[in-house]
Amino acid sequence: MRKQVVQRCPNCSAKYDVGIYVSGQKVRCRRCGIKFAVVRNDTDPGTKAADAGARPDAAAAAQVAAIQAQVAQQQASGSRSPPRPAHKQPRTAQNDIAPGTILNGYEVGPVLGRGAMGTVYRGRQLSLERPVAIKVMSSDLVSQPEFILRFRREAAALASLSHHNVVSIIDQGNVDNDWYFVMEYVDGPTMRRTLSQRTLRMSQALDLAVQIGRGLDYAHSRGVVHRDLKPENVLLADDGASGFVAKICDFGLADILYSDRSFVNLTGSRISMGTVNYMAPEQRQDAGRVDQRADVFSYGVLLYEMFTGELPLGRYQEPTKRNKNLDRRLDPVIMRALEPDARRRYPRVREIVEVIEQVRR
Repeated sequence: MRKQVVQRCPNCSAKYDVGIYVSGQKVRCRRCGIKFAVVRNDTDPGTKAADAGARPDAAAAAQVAAIQAQVAQQQASGSRSPPRPAHKQPRTAQNDIAPGTILNGYEVGPVLGRGAMGTVYRGRQLSLERPVAIKVMSSDLVSQPEFILRFRREAAALASLSHHNVVSIIDQGNVDNDWYFVMEYVDGPTMRRTLSQRTLRMSQALDLAVQIGRGLDYAHSRGVVHRDLKPENVLLADDGASGFVAKICDFGLADILYSDRSFVNLTGSRISMGTVNYMAPEQRQDAGRVDQRADVFSYGVLLYEMFTGELPLGRYQEPTKRNKNLDRRLDPVIMRALEPDARRRYPRVREIVEVIEQVRR
């Protein structure tokens, strides 16, 4: 079992688990935005490299000096980035599709967001005059023949998912080298934005936890594993009665990328530190050969964060130790979902949902 290898950001001292990286690989700090190189001098997987401000060697010291010089230069020029930006600057990709472009009966609109696998646009289905979301896959993926075969094979299975708490896939296709999914458009924030605003009441958190679990359980019953469940992939639609409807998006898209070992070489650049925090230990070792218990782990991380406002990193405490308003019946449930050994986790999400429903009642 791989233990955490913790390294601090040399600029702001934020902690990161760098155990899946190699020395010299660059990662970006989510807190201050600085890029820093991973320094691995651990001979034991449990060693905490560069923790508590330690600098293991001269290379690390040189790295710190370079970053400090970079920050000083930013301060001098008045262009210092805020430590936690409220909004990220949108990236402009050279292969963005121009608004107004028609893809087989769908009109492309403005960019809604960018992810590891592609760009999402707001769109319009011309035949029904209804809004849709169009996810255009990254050009480096569609250049791989194996990916195209898998895309076609999996599309029908993903489109067969029909559940209140799963974003529906309406269509798929391609125009030249633009391969895309057309999805249900959800007019609402992500779970990430809602958690960052700290506006969820306990009753809302319990209700959303049940909804997300039901969506997961349904997809698992259809043989689909998400593999990338995180707050960014949960959309919250207004239910019209001062509440939210949780809808899991990008369901199964990660399976197209990870389901074949030949694609493991593509995953490295597509794994962010944020995603790793929600990823089951066995998935970090072999992303192509995991089952629904990997989603159980990710669901457990999401529950912990929803109920405590924190991620279960390092030697984390039971949820009620971080939030005394939480029902103690949830402690053993969430802790079991977070078991590093998949064999000791719940085999099905449904068992977790049943306990949360009891607490909610």
